[in-house]
Amino acid sequence: MFIYIKHGDNDQFLVNANCTVVVLMQYMKTRLRLAESELIDLCDERGVLKFLFMPQNSQESACGLLKPRESFIACIIKRTSDGAYTSVTSLLPSVHSALIETLQTQIDNLEKTRLKQLHVVEALMATSMGINAQVLLKITKKRKKVTHAADEVQRQTGDRKSRN
Repeated sequence: MFIYIKHGDNDQFLVNANCTVVVLMQYMKTRLRLAESELIDLCDERGVLKFLFMPQNSQESACGLLKPRESFIACIIKRTSDGAYTSVTSLLPSVHSALIETLQTQIDNLEKTRLKQLHVVEALMATSMGINAQVLLKITKKRKKVTHAADEVQRQTGDRKSRN
């Protein structure tokens, strides 16, 4: 199965997509002369991103995510140092403004989803810490009771020993 990847001044190259997404991405970066650290993706002619850069897709077969013999446009996804998705740039300069708007809308939605997931994780961690604090408090109280009970037993047995 093969696909076409468009970039530059109406340049394109043919890619065998019968491989994992990771291998496809590495090959694309090499062909496009991009740094290994660049975050890239493909979009179809309507501007629909394929989200190949998402971790859950990395080991999946590329031919399962891309239609055979279809043309895709290479894009660069920009993120901040804290992981926020900021923008997407098509590597094909002669695209319609509607396509660029579609791409940016998808990135904005992806960022909103990322923030929601981050808030859920933070809430779970806060809840977990609260539960852990309660458990720790209960354990501490039980230890004090056990220590107090042990001291009491020791005093009582000590008193018996001294009587004998």
